[in-house]
Amino acid sequence: MPWIRAFFLLLGIPIEESSGVFITENARRCGSPTLHLQEKCSKPALFAAAVAALLLPAARAQTPAQSPIILLDAAHGGPDTGARLTEKLPERDVTIAFANRLQSLLIVRGFKVVLTHTTPDDAAKLTSDGRVELANRSGAIACLTLHASGNTAGVHLFTSALPETESALQGSKPVLWNEAQAPWVTRSLRLASELQAAISRSRTPVTNNRTWLAELDSLTCPAVAIELGPLDEATAQDPTYQQRVAEAIAGALLFWRGHPNAVTGTGAVR
Repeated sequence: MPWIRAFFLLLGIPIEESSGVFITENARRCGSPTLHLQEKCSKPALFAAAVAALLLPAARAQTPAQSPIILLDAAHGGPDTGARLTEKLPERDVTIAFANRLQSLLIVRGFKVVLTHTTPDDAAKLTSDGRVELANRSGAIACLTLHASGNTAGVHLFTSALPETESALQGSKPVLWNEAQAPWVTRSLRLASELQAAISRSRTPVTNNRTWLAELDSLTCPAVAIELGPLDEATAQDPTYQQRVAEAIAGALLFWRGHPNAVTGTGAVR
């Protein structure tokens, strides 16, 4: 049975001559089994069973980790059209197009993307609080709210103006709905800094500010609002401009994925 012996030696599995083909119980517990072979017991089914018993734990150990989650909330939608970028173009149409573009880039980079809605009309199915609850249940390492403007040039980043405190992350103290972001503000500011640096490297004007915004203040995750404004050479709905900014954001989130502050949150649901 030299071919069987050679097969297991190639796999790095020790073998011994014995009175059968088996794996000792002690070897199962220690995780480094020795295969005992008998010349007359080389039936294909028995051989296959022995191989499966040895290799299955290793295969399970190599199962890839769950993809990190990014939550994208395209602002407005449904009857809430948002601002008018042009006479015929509502903000809601630009934000959902940008969200879908960004989603595609994030997926190919190994993220799982959760959208609060996929079309402007879908947005009517969730209230503003419903979107926040969806975000807070998602386990996202970053929650991005997407806006668009017809007059403020460049990209504008906003984080919550709530006072920075991480105390609620350390215990079970109840968190008020409209202050749920407070324990996450420090992480949100760091995420915004990563986004600002990446967008700036794409040679796109970008600002980074703090504001009171209900959709940010109730989130329990690192959260940033992103407003896409026009440039001299491009409008907010321009596909090339959107692609450039989306690629910068996706690159920043790829870096953020390995950041110690890229932690998921739970809580703050009504």
